[in-house]
Amino acid sequence: MKNNNLKSNVGKFNDDVIAHGGYQYTTNAPYSSVVANQRMTEAIMARVPKSARNLIDIGCGDGTYTAELVRFFPDMEIIGIDPALDAISLAQRLAPSATFTVANLLEPATLPQKVFDVGIIRGVIHHLPNGELGIMNAAPICKTLIIVEPNGNNPILKLIEKTSRYHIEHEEQSFTSRKLDTWCRSAGYGQIQIDYIGFVPMFFPTLPAKIIHFSQPLLEQIYPIKKYFAGQVVLTCNK
Repeated sequence: MKNNNLKSNVGKFNDDVIAHGGYQYTTNAPYSSVVANQRMTEAIMARVPKSARNLIDIGCGDGTYTAELVRFFPDMEIIGIDPALDAISLAQRLAPSATFTVANLLEPATLPQKVFDVGIIRGVIHHLPNGELGIMNAAPICKTLIIVEPNGNNPILKLIEKTSRYHIEHEEQSFTSRKLDTWCRSAGYGQIQIDYIGFVPMFFPTLPAKIIHFSQPLLEQIYPIKKYFAGQVVLTCNK
């Protein structure tokens, strides 16, 4: 895909902000999206190094998750970046104590010119026309990089990507954990931990979502099941 596909994608997210007052999976979100997002937040918070003094939220979107970081780490310097201007404007209102700026992960010249103790890329790589380049560009400014992505090992997720209108409009795709690991190592990260979390799909009917959520702690303990059927893969990368 060419970079103009990224511009179309950014426009779609800007449209979401205008139409819904935020992204569809964060604003007036259904139960399934709420619990799926909570699980990702828990995973990220647990992996941020205790020694970290500053953090960059790469692809911060409408600022919903950045605001959570601010609440959880009130003494930390937090910066959020995103290429969607309307999303950045909303993010600054949601988390006024953080700093937000428009920047494109695929254009290094737009990124902050400093090195952060930790960088978070949450649900961003699968929206990029070149995910490998995105990780490569993040590496020079992030000592520790935490990546949360849809689990590309999951065959059900692959089917949803091909049939869901939301996934198609937002150019959703997913990558195997092996491919993500390879990209991170190519970017210079030598210590990479991989885990698989969450079983509740976004935008899923509430009753089955509650049943799955109840069983989720047990399912996350069974490696073959979580590797191939968990909703998200989490990579914690250190140099």
